[in-house]
Amino acid sequence: MKKTVAPSLIAITLAAAGVSANVQALDWYVGAGAGYAEFSDIERNASGLDGNGEALSLFTGYNANEHLGVELGFNYFGEDLDTKALNLSAIGRLPLSERVGLFGELGTLGWDTSAGSGEKGFSPIFGAGATYRASDLVDVQARYRRIEDIGKYSTNGFNTDVNNFMLELVLHPNRGESAPAVVPVVAQPTEVTYETRTVTADGSIYFGFDKSDLSADSRATLDEVALFAQDNPDYQVELAGYADRLGNAEYNRKLSERRALAAKDYLVERGVAAQNIQTAWYGSELADGQTAAERQRDRRVDAKAQATIEVEIIE
Repeated sequence: MKKTVAPSLIAITLAAAGVSANVQALDWYVGAGAGYAEFSDIERNASGLDGNGEALSLFTGYNANEHLGVELGFNYFGEDLDTKALNLSAIGRLPLSERVGLFGELGTLGWDTSAGSGEKGFSPIFGAGATYRASDLVDVQARYRRIEDIGKYSTNGFNTDVNNFMLELVLHPNRGESAPAVVPVVAQPTEVTYETRTVTADGSIYFGFDKSDLSADSRATLDEVALFAQDNPDYQVELAGYADRLGNAEYNRKLSERRALAAKDYLVERGVAAQNIQTAWYGSELADGQTAAERQRDRRVDAKAQATIEVEIIE
C-alpha cells in the first residue's frame, strides 16, 4: 500500500480556501463528532492491534459558496491504535433542498500513533456524508471517511486502513435565515394634465434711409422667426412696417409697405406659410424720432411670432 500523499491533494485543498464567497459570505463553522473506527486490511507483527475503536473529532471550516469549502480538524482514534491526527480537506457540497444536502471530502491526514513502537506520517482521506440543517445555527451530519495507510509495518509493527463512521454537530455562528422574497413595489400611476400656453418670438429689423432691401442682420433676425415657426406648427406671424418722419406721409406709407412685404417674402422663402403671415404698415404715423439715431429706429419692421402649445403638468 502507498505510504505517501499525492501533492495534488494539498493543492486542491488550498484552492478551495482561496475561492471568493459569493453565496454564503463569512459562513465559517465549528463542529465536533463521535463515532467508530474500523481498522481494516491490517498487517501487523505482534502489535496487538485490535480490529476497531472509538473515534472523536473537532473541526472548523469555511464555506466559500454553497458548493465548495475547506476544513481543518483534529481527530483521535482510540483503543489499541491510540492515534492523534490533524486533517486538511476540501469539501464539495450538493444541496438537495433548503435543509438537506450531501458532501464529499478529499484531503490529507497527518497522524501520530503510539501503537507498537510509535510512528508519524501522512495519509490521504476520502469521505462522504449527509447534512441536515436543523436551524440557522445548527447542522447535524453523518460522515464516512476512508483513511489509507496508518502505521508502518517495517518500523512500528503494523499498517492499517481506517473506515471511520461519525455523527457530528456543526455550529454556524454567522449564518442567517434566507433573505425574504423581495416584493416588487408597483408604482402608482401619476396623474397627467395639460395646460395651454402661448409662446412668442419678437424681433425688429432696420433699414437705411429711403430703403426697403434687407441687410445681413435683418435676414439673421428673420431666420430666428422662421426657425420658431418650424418648431411650433400652430403659429402666426405679424409684420408691421414703419418709416421715419422725414418726407411725404403718403410716400412714407408706401415705403413702410415695401419694407413689410420684403420681410414677408423672405420668410416665405424660408418656409413660413404665407397664409400664416399678417402684414400691416403705418408709414410715419407713429414716428417721433428727432435725432438721426432716433430716426434710424423709426425705419423698421417689427416681427412677432406667436404659437399655442400644450404643456404637460404632472401632479
